[in-house]
Amino acid sequence: MNKIIRGRNANTGKVKALFVAQVIMGVMPVLLLILFVWKKLYQTPIVGTVFIVLIFLCNTVYIVLARNYAVLSSGVKGEKRLFRTVKKLHGTNIVFHNLPVRYKRGRSELDMLIVNHSGVIIVEVKNHSGTISGSWGDDKWTQRKHYRDGKVTETFMDNPIKQMRRQRDIVKSILGAAGENVWIDSVLYFSSPNARLKLSLRENDYVCSDSAELLAFLRSYDNGETLSKSRMEHIEQIMREAAGLDHTILKK
Repeated sequence: MNKIIRGRNANTGKVKALFVAQVIMGVMPVLLLILFVWKKLYQTPIVGTVFIVLIFLCNTVYIVLARNYAVLSSGVKGEKRLFRTVKKLHGTNIVFHNLPVRYKRGRSELDMLIVNHSGVIIVEVKNHSGTISGSWGDDKWTQRKHYRDGKVTETFMDNPIKQMRRQRDIVKSILGAAGENVWIDSVLYFSSPNARLKLSLRENDYVCSDSAELLAFLRSYDNGETLSKSRMEHIEQIMREAAGLDHTILKK
């Protein structure tokens, strides 16, 4: 039976806070406008100008909050899809979900870390949609979206391959400092069904574009090394201690 250890996702709280802030900023311009007309504040130029500026600022803040909310909520949805997918994985895996890691000056948060008899795997999830293009060596990848009205938008995202490389180095350093020399692989999972990938990757850059492909990768993963149950449990304990996590804030 799998052991699933769920850490706290800081973005979940941020999404809720952004949603509430959005509602407030969305209502405020309406309330200010009603007050502006009801009290005939337009008859006083200075007060009227202040109210118009406030309405404009509220609308601007709302737009910024809406963008941040869309980004964070998309990421949270992707992590939930990842969790639902990995729950279907059979075996005796140890699965960390939302694991903060830090070693010296390097720090990150892993969407998922899986320890099984075949090795250690870091899973990074992205919920981006549209056409994703880039190369393993690029600093930025391009996300291009086509809309029904013919509109095309183009944004950039940090190269996830380089991000996973940093994560792998941190985990390897943590385990190595505790005497565990184990091979660590990483896989990038695009959870959105509307993602189309045009990537130039190396042979050992693992990328999955749907849940079935990710499950197939995890089930067939074999790096030629076999970890005993005691080593798996040792790695689990090392990662718990390194992340500063204890049983009181984790769910199994």
